Amino acid sequence: MSYKSLLVHVDDRPSTEARLDVARILKERFGAHLTAVYMSVDIVMPGYMMEHVPSSVLESAAAERKRQSKARLAEIETMLKRRHLTVEMRSESVIATDYIDRVALHARYADLTILGQPEPGTDDAGDLLIEETMFGAGRPVLVVPYIGLPKERTVGEHILAAYDGGREATRALVDALPMLKTAKTVQLLVINPKPGRHGEMPGSDMASYLARHGVKVEVVVEKLSTSDVGIGDAVLNRIAETGIDLLVMGAYGHSRLRELVLGGVTRHIMGHMTVPVLMSH
Repeated sequence: MSYKSLLVHVDDRPSTEARLDVARILKERFGAHLTAVYMSVDIVMPGYMMEHVPSSVLESAAAERKRQSKARLAEIETMLKRRHLTVEMRSESVIATDYIDRVALHARYADLTILGQPEPGTDDAGDLLIEETMFGAGRPVLVVPYIGLPKERTVGEHILAAYDGGREATRALVDALPMLKTAKTVQLLVINPKPGRHGEMPGSDMASYLARHGVKVEVVVEKLSTSDVGIGDAVLNRIAETGIDLLVMGAYGHSRLRELVLGGVTRHIMGHMTVPVLMSH
C-alpha cells in the first residue's frame, strides 16, 4: 500500500502555502499524482430578494468574484512554480451550500486529502470541511496547522500514533501505513487503556501487526486521571517533548442530521495542533 493519489485543498487563506509545502513533501516521498482543488463561491440571493436587486448589480458582483478567483488562481500558480510542483489543477464555481460536498466528492478519489486547520477568529466552515471530508468521503485526511510546519520542515519522519484499541484508531493506523513504514521513529501512545479493548499488554498486539508491515514501533502506556481536554493536552505535550512531526489518530464523532460533531479529544487537538494530524474515521 502506498499513496499514489494526493489531493490538496487550496483556497483564499494564507495557510494555503503551508498545505502546498506538505503536498510537495508527500508527492516527492511517494511518487504520487497530486491534484489541487479550488472552489470559487458564487453569490446566490433568495428569490424574494432577487426581484428587488437590479440585474446590473448582480452582474457586477458576479464579474468581481470571477476577477478575484482568477487573481487567486494566478497567485496559487506562482506558489506552485516556486515549489517546482506539477499538479492537476481543478477549479469550480459553486454555491456556498455545495462547497463542502464538492470537496468531499473530489476526496473520494484520492488516497489522502490535505486540508488546512481553521484559523482562529475566522468565520468559515473549516471545521465542517474537515469533518465532512472524513465522514462523507470515507478517506483519511491530513490536516496542516495554519502556522505551517515545525522548524525542521519535516512531515512523518517522527510519528506519534494515539491508540485506544477502538475501530477509529485502528482504521487511522491502517490508513497511515505508508507514512508509518517510511518513518524513522513511531511511538504508539496508549492512554488509560480500557479493559476489553486490548490484550494482556495494551498496544502490544497492534505493535506486532505494525511490525509485520515493517514498522519500527515503540509502545508507550500512560495512565492519567483527567478529562478529554487533559488527555488532549497529554498528547500535545508528548509531541512537543519528543520532536514529533506527525500525529496519527482516529476521529470520533457522530452525525446529527447534517451536523457532524467531533468528539472532545479530537476537537481539542484540532484547536491546538502544532504538527500535521492524519485522521481517519
